Amino acid sequence: MNRERVIFWVKILNALDLIAIALVLLIAFAMQLLMSELPCPLCLLQRIGLIAIGFGFLLNVRYHIRTSHYALSLLAAVFTAFASMRQILLHIAPGDGGYGSPIFGLHMYTWVFIMAMLAIIYIATVMSWPAQYVLSKTHSEERDELRTPWARNLCHIAFAVFFIATLANTFSTFKECGLKECPDNPTTYVHSI
Repeated sequence: MNRERVIFWVKILNALDLIAIALVLLIAFAMQLLMSELPCPLCLLQRIGLIAIGFGFLLNVRYHIRTSHYALSLLAAVFTAFASMRQILLHIAPGDGGYGSPIFGLHMYTWVFIMAMLAIIYIATVMSWPAQYVLSKTHSEERDELRTPWARNLCHIAFAVFFIATLANTFSTFKECGLKECPDNPTTYVHSI
């Protein structure tokens, strides 16, 4: 496979990764609204970590594919894994029901830990494909990497979904905490929705 095809498919893969991250954020947001499960501070840190993972993929989709973009996602995945592991360890005591409702038998923070660990493995693997990196290109050559309309539209959809998920989570965090520190076990919004 030639270098241009590799770059094309890696950008498509990054767009799909971005959509997957956005869907996880939207699921967490839906649980917050529909099931009245306000996120705790550790949950919010995990959401920030997911947004940072997605931002690295977004940079790869919009600009050249760079190891620095993957490194951002990789570091964010490590941060997210630590934040979710901290929450898992807080609720590991016998008789502790955990925080929030379980999904398929596991709490959201456990799913986020699994996802972060898989992201670490995935990103480290994808980073090792040397054919995706180009040293220098003009802006018009960069746009030609996604010359098919469906690929360009997929990247626009990925950006839009990720932007909406990030904006919705940011807005709800402000509604929950205001401009001060979030409560450890939130029960109500600081500002009415």
